[in-house]
Amino acid sequence: QWVANVEDEFMTETYKNRYIFSTIDQKTLSCVLRLNWIFNPKLSIQVYIQPYISVGTYSEFKELARPKSFDFNIYGENNSYITYSDETYFVDPDASGPSPEFSFEDPNFNYKSIRGTVVLRWEYKLGSIFYFVWTQNRNDYSNPGGFSFSRDIRDMLGAPGDNIFMIKFTYRFST
Repeated sequence: QWVANVEDEFMTETYKNRYIFSTIDQKTLSCVLRLNWIFNPKLSIQVYIQPYISVGTYSEFKELARPKSFDFNIYGENNSYITYSDETYFVDPDASGPSPEFSFEDPNFNYKSIRGTVVLRWEYKLGSIFYFVWTQNRNDYSNPGGFSFSRDIRDMLGAPGDNIFMIKFTYRFST
């Protein structure tokens, strides 16, 4: 997985850029839940819920060694160093060589969201309909790189939500 590009005038083989890649372990869970309930011909409710969890853990950071190849220089091997502190990776690609040390942010992620919509439909008069719609969206990004089903569900459901309410009605004039 591509992570970042870093300019380095000493990296002539890749046109003065270091193209940083990594191995990624990603887990994604999602589903769509839909419920239609018809109370009578004039009153119904529809519920649509879409939970989503995606967690990615990056490891084995490396750089492209040559263009048009799958050859990589792995950080931490062959006189290169990589350290981690305060959610940032620090890399010295050639130890005591001329290339400067550089850094990039930890790319691990843990994205959780739940989106839902409820639509109440009421035909209050023949051909005249009232709709009440409630839509909610919740997002959470805590615990990047760590997957725990029960914790992530709790975080997702406990995240602050955006609520949107809409009302629509139609009226049929008799002729």
